[in-house]
Amino acid sequence: MNDQYGSLRAISIRIGLIASVLLAQAWLPVEAAGGKFHSYEDFAKSSVPQAILWKVLARNGKSKTYTQVFALDGGTVGIANFAVGGLASLYRLMDTEKYFGRSRDGMIKNYSSKCKPGNHRGNDTGWGCYSKKWWHDGMIRFVKRPGSKDVQNRAWLALMKPTIELALKHGWTDSRNLAIATGVANSMGKGGFETLATKHSWKPEQVLSAYAGNNAHRKRRRDAINAAFSR
Repeated sequence: MNDQYGSLRAISIRIGLIASVLLAQAWLPVEAAGGKFHSYEDFAKSSVPQAILWKVLARNGKSKTYTQVFALDGGTVGIANFAVGGLASLYRLMDTEKYFGRSRDGMIKNYSSKCKPGNHRGNDTGWGCYSKKWWHDGMIRFVKRPGSKDVQNRAWLALMKPTIELALKHGWTDSRNLAIATGVANSMGKGGFETLATKHSWKPEQVLSAYAGNNAHRKRRRDAINAAFSR
């Protein structure tokens, strides 16, 4: 009886181990043969975008967090520093009625690019979205919600879609190259990334080196890319 029980237990353990391996494989990044991406859709389905956000842009929480809301540029939010150029992407995936009592279209039209009117720079001192109590309080509630992390991930990915498609078009198909592309674009915008890449003949390592230059912040981002995505 004991031998029979032992055999059944051993079989159960083996089945459990096999199931665990299969489950782990199901969560591996979705990449084509040779570790290359061939479309934005494949990249979006993988775990690489989240790795770029956390390990490169946020530097494992040292630089940015999912729960931050501060006054820079009239109001800056979350892991990707969503501000005037990225708030619309965030609003499209948020329940704006729940957090602000305003429609999605209204938020996009009036409280994204208009968060920094005129030539204002630096922290909001009464001229931007951050200084509006309903906006500030709504964002604080949003970033503290359990689903906020997923919304921010998807919003950043949507914001980076043109950059990712442009990089893929020029043969930047592996995780490191796409980390360089999005890391640069998150700082300089798609236009800035494209200008820099064109200047350096679309050679990823040269683009990364030129981007970093002697700027301390950009050097930290370069180092984060090197640490998370080896050559």
